[in-house]
Amino acid sequence: MGQIKTLTALVLTVVFVQACIMEDRSNCPAYLTLDFSETPDKVSEIHLFIEDSKGYLFKDTLPANKFGIPYEIPVRRGELHIAAFGNNDRMMYDYGYRIHEGEDADSLYTCFISMACNDDLSFQHIIPVKNYIGLNIRIIGNISDSLGITVESTSVGYGLSGEIIEGIFRHSPNTTHLPSSEEAYFEFFSRVLRQKDESLSVTVRGTSDKILARVPLSAFLYDAGINMNDDALKDLYITLDIALSSIILSLESWNSTNHTEILF
Repeated sequence: MGQIKTLTALVLTVVFVQACIMEDRSNCPAYLTLDFSETPDKVSEIHLFIEDSKGYLFKDTLPANKFGIPYEIPVRRGELHIAAFGNNDRMMYDYGYRIHEGEDADSLYTCFISMACNDDLSFQHIIPVKNYIGLNIRIIGNISDSLGITVESTSVGYGLSGEIIEGIFRHSPNTTHLPSSEEAYFEFFSRVLRQKDESLSVTVRGTSDKILARVPLSAFLYDAGINMNDDALKDLYITLDIALSSIILSLESWNSTNHTEILF
């Protein structure tokens, strides 16, 4: 009886394989190879998602030591949507990833691709690019001052197709530098994502939470050299002088001579 069962299973397997080879192959899986070898060195881990036309969602996590190895997987033929999220650490999954309320973004690298996979073998490069803006904020102030900032926006994440998830982003970062007799300024750091609208702003507060200034950053990003349509986003260095109602923006450093100065 055991031999009969084994023989039956073998025959069924041969019939199925022959059906894929000799007849209509539309119901047979295709084999997709993904190449992660060009992933930037700053990416330590990738969360991979592959969604097919039937809505089946495949998930996997790749550590950096696997980026150089071709990634092979059987998939359903037809349209595929591929999403790769690199360096996701604190952001939460929500059919994509979104920022927790009160926190800033991760140092996120992403790649979003839609492709037709109808051949037996398909190949695709996956190259994640920097998809966040590091806001390095310096505010001129004295030792006797007490300052804090809040960065606000309505862009809080990315869906699995790369669309921007809307919500409430409000981050009040800790001070990374306090004024001294030699360096009269405060420094803060926050990460934001690609912006869907013009809501990105920085509010500066003083003693007793009094609002000293509210700066609409979105209005200045393009002048500074940051375009939301760029494939990869750049960091921004911002110097605010509230007394002079002045903001200096640079993509290089706070002290760069290649900068834009605007009165607000």
